[in-house]
Amino acid sequence: MRVATSIIVSAVLAGLCGCSSASTLSTSGRERASHETPGTVLEDSIDGVLNDSILASCFIGMKIISADDGRVLYERNGNKLFHPASNMKLLTTATALAVLGTDFKFKTTFQADGKLEDSTLRGNIHVKGVGDPLVRTEHLDSVAWQLRQRGIRRVTGDIVGDVSYFDTLYWGLGWMWDDEPSTDAAFLTPLTINSNSLEIVVAPGHKTGDGVQALIEPNTTYVELLNKGLTSPDTALPPLDVTRLRGQNTIIISGRLAPGMGSGEFGVSVWKPEMYFLTLLRERLLQCGITVHGIIRLDTAKGTIALSAIEHTMDSVLHQINKPSDNLAAEQLLKTIASEEFHIPGSASTGLSVVKQYLSSANIDTSNMILADGSGLSWYNAVSPDMLVKLLLDQYKRTSTFKHFYESLPIAGVDGTLINRMKGTRAESNVHAKTGSLTGVSALSGYVTTADGKMLICSILCNHFPAEILPLRNAQNRIMAILAGHRVGPGN
Repeated sequence: MRVATSIIVSAVLAGLCGCSSASTLSTSGRERASHETPGTVLEDSIDGVLNDSILASCFIGMKIISADDGRVLYERNGNKLFHPASNMKLLTTATALAVLGTDFKFKTTFQADGKLEDSTLRGNIHVKGVGDPLVRTEHLDSVAWQLRQRGIRRVTGDIVGDVSYFDTLYWGLGWMWDDEPSTDAAFLTPLTINSNSLEIVVAPGHKTGDGVQALIEPNTTYVELLNKGLTSPDTALPPLDVTRLRGQNTIIISGRLAPGMGSGEFGVSVWKPEMYFLTLLRERLLQCGITVHGIIRLDTAKGTIALSAIEHTMDSVLHQINKPSDNLAAEQLLKTIASEEFHIPGSASTGLSVVKQYLSSANIDTSNMILADGSGLSWYNAVSPDMLVKLLLDQYKRTSTFKHFYESLPIAGVDGTLINRMKGTRAESNVHAKTGSLTGVSALSGYVTTADGKMLICSILCNHFPAEILPLRNAQNRIMAILAGHRVGPGN
């Protein structure tokens, strides 16, 4: 049986790897089959993937354990520190479940001061932000409709935004200056809407020489659009580019778009997104037939008349963070943790102190790591596969909340950032894991169920790869497929 197992695993690996190292493994596996155990077959199978020459310049760390008893099934550079990229979101979401719990709700409130006379609100509308990353324009439409249902047609005062729930730092420590205006590095504020970004929908003009057609979604006066795009088949001209001037809300379209091409979308972050929120609210109120005569401004909320509220659950935020790997939502959650725990304006540094407290409770040495943000966008973060495996094991043991954590993770071949990965393998619909990527970095950490129904916990961190990271992802996919087809067996 051991000979058959070795040959089968080696043959499968050769097909999965498609490289010379897999062929070598198959031969050496057969030569040593008489004294191999299932454990060494697994180790050799994984080594066959990681020892591919294409990965030679890459620094790789990995650890696999049994969730039931913590036994180590494989380890390579398990205690070395790596840039985790978006695997940092595992720390943030795990801490949120441990500290805030599953019943926590993000509630943005709308109140008024003054008094309501006939159809006129004689006073101000106050909006208190609490870092909810899921608020969209359509939520403001609902708020506007609720005010209209109350008979309000006119507001004599201002729209006042309260952003005191967070500190005043818009960006994370160690974020790259040239990531602005990417939607992956949107600015942070308690009053967040549309992920603090907007979409520019572009299409070629009707004929060569025409300007590019462009629309802003949502349609708002908060930004200025300078459209210098040209409809042209001339490939000597630079391709179409959509960007925003740094520190401003001027969006510039430049370059060419070929005639006959379909429409496309470009996302850009907005500067001072809390004012974007308040501007959209005013515009949506007007569309609903409610005129605001005052200005929009920031101050501490002083409203006493409840008008409306927007709520989202912890589960919905966890899913938004982990499945599509939403950086903004992760950072908002980190500051929310700080604000709720200490009742002061939430900051990333205070939030990370809570994260470290949680990690310590999970028997993780926090003196041997570097934590800089909640999303993994920062290049300052450094953690090890061993730390991530211990965190995942701790979550697995928290029976009251594990289902919430597990279900928030992307599922191989099904959804999130794993929707197109591991399809057609045993890992499809099996692996629940968090991805992570930066330039030269690819990470995958999570859970996989073996062929005999055992839960394994795995963390694979790959750093300093000098090319496109597809080979790293392919290697991770193959390893997860191997684990999904593995049989741990009794006592192994």
